[in-house]
Amino acid sequence: MSCRIGISIDPEGRRVYWEHQAAGFTNWQVLELFRSKAAAKEYETAYALRHGCEADLGGSDIPGTSREPTTEHEWWYVYHFDCETETA
Repeated sequence: MSCRIGISIDPEGRRVYWEHQAAGFTNWQVLELFRSKAAAKEYETAYALRHGCEADLGGSDIPGTSREPTTEHEWWYVYHFDCETETA
């Protein structure tokens, strides 16, 4: 079992995406909420290094998310889940 961490302005959309992409998807949780993407990315990177998780580099660039952010200062959610492998 491996872990994955990422950031999103649409955590529910990202959860649905990963449920269909990651085999053995389990233990979804939102870890933190940040006002800026930069702060969320910093937390994501530190968490990934500390816990040996694969980081979801690219933030909202994964297909299937609701929209691209219009400003740097939207609410960014840092999420985490466990999985076996990705299917995409």
